[in-house]
Amino acid sequence: MQPTPSPAPDFAYRLGVILAGLAALIARRFVCDSFHAPFIRPLWTHITRAARRLERAFARLAASLPSRPRAANPHSGPHSKPAFPTRRGWLVAALGPDAAAYASQLKFLLAEPEAADALANSLAARRTLAPIRRMLGLAPPRPRRPRPRVKASPPPPPAPVVRPTPPPWLRDPPPARGARPWWLPPRRLRSG
Repeated sequence: MQPTPSPAPDFAYRLGVILAGLAALIARRFVCDSFHAPFIRPLWTHITRAARRLERAFARLAASLPSRPRAANPHSGPHSKPAFPTRRGWLVAALGPDAAAYASQLKFLLAEPEAADALANSLAARRTLAPIRRMLGLAPPRPRRPRPRVKASPPPPPAPVVRPTPPPWLRDPPPARGARPWWLPPRRLRSG
């Protein structure tokens, strides 16, 4: 019995066609727009590299090869800020219905069972597609991580004031019963 061919190469080809059309649309429409013109090269590079990465990832998946470990990058650290906007759905807002058509094609291609299986088995493909899906508004918004609630702890009780007891020879003797308090003047000086 002959093994059934994997649908991954067909899926990668169709995905590549969609991404190539999207890159061409970006170049064609943004060249006339002075605000978006600086985004042409970074977007074109990002999308075409993503298409090549996806093709390689699905070829490895079809050949049942394990994914390659990531090489240690000596310059790894915080990623630099992308040269284009990262807001969800900004590309569809900038290009209008033409980009929405590509987004729809990509959405229906990713909804096919073979595509879902291929993406479920390839972490690299999911990571590569994530920014493109976000640009086209296909990715659900990221859930915000709830901030841990820090309960305000009650202030610590004040330290008890320790008053030293003077030695017996410095203590005043207790007042005699019936004697007047020190602050009360003698009877002869009192008025009334």
